[in-house]
Amino acid sequence: MSESKGIGIIGYGGFGEFLHKAWDEMDEAHVAAVCDVDPARAPKGGPKFYTNYADLLADADVDIVSIATPPSTHHDLSIQAMRAGKHVLIEKPLALTESDGLAIKQVAEETGRVATVNFVLRYNPIVEVLRDITQSEVFGKLRRVDLRNYAMQDTVPEGHWFWNPKVSGRILLEHGVHFFDLASWVIGAKAADTWSLGVERKKGMEDRVFAAVKYENDVVGTYWHSFSRPRELETTTFHFAYDLGEIEMVGWIPLELDIWGWTGDDGLDKLEDMLGEGQVVVDPIESQKAHSSDMLYDVDYEINTVVELEEQKLDVYAENLRLIMADLIHSVDDPNHEMRVTIDDALEAVRVAQKATNFAHPMK
Repeated sequence: MSESKGIGIIGYGGFGEFLHKAWDEMDEAHVAAVCDVDPARAPKGGPKFYTNYADLLADADVDIVSIATPPSTHHDLSIQAMRAGKHVLIEKPLALTESDGLAIKQVAEETGRVATVNFVLRYNPIVEVLRDITQSEVFGKLRRVDLRNYAMQDTVPEGHWFWNPKVSGRILLEHGVHFFDLASWVIGAKAADTWSLGVERKKGMEDRVFAAVKYENDVVGTYWHSFSRPRELETTTFHFAYDLGEIEMVGWIPLELDIWGWTGDDGLDKLEDMLGEGQVVVDPIESQKAHSSDMLYDVDYEINTVVELEEQKLDVYAENLRLIMADLIHSVDDPNHEMRVTIDDALEAVRVAQKATNFAHPMK
């Protein structure tokens, strides 16, 4: 077993503290230092605290730097960290533009450092099951994905950097990249074309946006984000429509899959392999050849089943953070290991988000 890696966190607000608590439960890593411009955020009795990120980058006890600062800082901080000999785990998005993201990739290659983005959704077991069902074509081919994200407004009040396009890149870049990445991973295809529109609550606060994406395999994706609801009414659902069924994934940290559709003997076997025998709610139907989208499918069963995680949302989130950090450490220790989230995946999400954003807000 390799020696425990020291993690340095730049940006120690509420999320930085959450990262700290999650990673300090790992055997293969520990938080060695944190950095924030506000000295009042220094953890009591915790790791070393710096107000200047350059001091953290010079700390020999720090092997991996977590960059948990606003998006406009990701380009410079990640490049400086890698040139200082550190590996980097960057909060989403990788950068505000594809060109800045490519510069980060180039420095990672030049320095031999591992760099990736914190797309934790790829490590969620609910998402893993969804991807397996989709790519195994249990319900036939995937045709449509539809995200509906109704986020709370409490965490991004008026005047927050989130509303400044020069800092956040707008909603589809700051937030939407998570779901663009998740969709690409599940679908198994890149975006071919995209467009978007947005609505302002008031001048300078575009809090409702909609994007549409056509993928290279002709799957159509639609994405709605709003930051206007009370905390109690926050909801996120991601709908996946197949030739012979539908799956609804529930939660921004997914905790539930609602599965419905027709399948045959082979599809049922695949589902039971994924979920466990006896865990699939199934009703036999009259065997037939079902016709959908010029495809013929042998069907014998109707599936109506729900997959749920027993853990609480924040516990699942923390475990996903540990999994991506463990994956990064594996890549540090073994240069032949490819992470589940690569720098190219992060670049693709930025490319899609930037293209969609520029449709509604053309670069001048």
